[in-house]
Amino acid sequence: MKKRWLIALIAAYIVIRIYIASLSPYGFYHGWNEGYYSLIAKNYFSGSLWEQIAYHGGEPFPSVPPMFSYAVYASFNIFGIADISARLVSILSELIAVLGVYILAKELYNERTADISALLFILIPWNILWFGRAQTDPLMTALMILAMALYVRAYRNNKSMLPFGIALGLAVFTKQPALAILPVVLLWSYLQGINRGQIIHSLIYFIAGMIPLFIWLSYYLVRGDTGFVSHFIYGELTNRSEPFSDLVRVILFTAAGISPLVIAAAAYQIYNERDMKNILVIWLLVYGAFVLVRTPPSHEYYSLPLIAPVVIMAGAGIAGISSRLNKRSASILFTAVIISTIPVTYALLSYSGGFGYTATRDVGVFLRNYMDWNPDKDYLVLVQMKYSPQVAWYSGIGLDGREQLYSTVDDLSVRYVDGIINNYDTKKAILLVSDMEGDAVQGSYDMIYESGYKSGSMNLSFYNLGKPYGLTVLRVR
Repeated sequence: MKKRWLIALIAAYIVIRIYIASLSPYGFYHGWNEGYYSLIAKNYFSGSLWEQIAYHGGEPFPSVPPMFSYAVYASFNIFGIADISARLVSILSELIAVLGVYILAKELYNERTADISALLFILIPWNILWFGRAQTDPLMTALMILAMALYVRAYRNNKSMLPFGIALGLAVFTKQPALAILPVVLLWSYLQGINRGQIIHSLIYFIAGMIPLFIWLSYYLVRGDTGFVSHFIYGELTNRSEPFSDLVRVILFTAAGISPLVIAAAAYQIYNERDMKNILVIWLLVYGAFVLVRTPPSHEYYSLPLIAPVVIMAGAGIAGISSRLNKRSASILFTAVIISTIPVTYALLSYSGGFGYTATRDVGVFLRNYMDWNPDKDYLVLVQMKYSPQVAWYSGIGLDGREQLYSTVDDLSVRYVDGIINNYDTKKAILLVSDMEGDAVQGSYDMIYESGYKSGSMNLSFYNLGKPYGLTVLRVR
């Protein structure tokens, strides 16, 4: 009976998540990542699997390993080239994450805590927002959680560390911050009492799990492209942004995204235990420090791996409180925690464009049709950089070498735009601007298309929420 219920819940989860993911295309809120990785995966069909290239004639992308783009490519092969196929990778990643949360919670506490933690993890607003988007961090997070769970289970029960090594190796092959798991588990092992054999085996199997990454990097070393390897290893760490450059927003958005009652339950459990040797506390401290220091501006999703330890601590807290209440009171408590996540989820999806934003797709389809109706083929399309991959994805511009796609800055002016087009001999030039930054140029050129969108009625100025995010197409020349 329990197995049938589990299968039914998984099926319902996938259906609901696919529905939510289908409500809007790649939009203004980190749609750049979704469009860019989708373009890379699409280009694998005609290019090399060694190189992550988004645009025709472009350079390989050196910032992250290719595991996520490979997964999207596999999804494209199975389900077809579409938004939902790319997003499905992140949706299915959450199932891996939930499995990891369940294993870890059961190993550290008990089955009741594991059940509560797994359910909470699915309902956390921050997870609902990010595990439905086509970008690297959901898959990396899922593999990190699974690796942590497999390590704890293996270390405590003297089992093989091979599953841990494979999971962590794949997590790093998805994105470099997954390496932070290693000091967490090693510090915890030291505090638990050193099992030298298990630690040595874990390191050996971790190195074995890194073989895919080593092979991929060796391709560039053999070619003599040491600059690519250097940027991959050092560039993102040292040149990405100034330390603490997103401190306030990453704290506010993560705290709001977890929801207050869940945080309160986790804080209650941490206070009750007051155990600095708990691997969940170590995880929060070590990875939390990385998030606070290294999160670039507007990249609050860096905090995604912190949700698992918070949720497990909250699950343990709720389980502990419930055990001292009667059945009715315990049910009311758990229902209140679940209900508290709903308004936050609605707010995050609403203000990030998750409930109906269509401007990038509308404009992309319009441009493709417009150029087909006016088959000059000698076009220059200027797009603000934050919209370039999305527009390229939906229009096909810049992907075959015919039309040219030029990424502009956000702070536009007529002088700036005219200075760009004067350097090109193209007969026709088109400019795409968002409602946020287009006032300085919209009156100077002819508008040929507009797709409007307003993300909400509130005006939270620290993140431009509630302001219009539509797109306008202007004929410049």
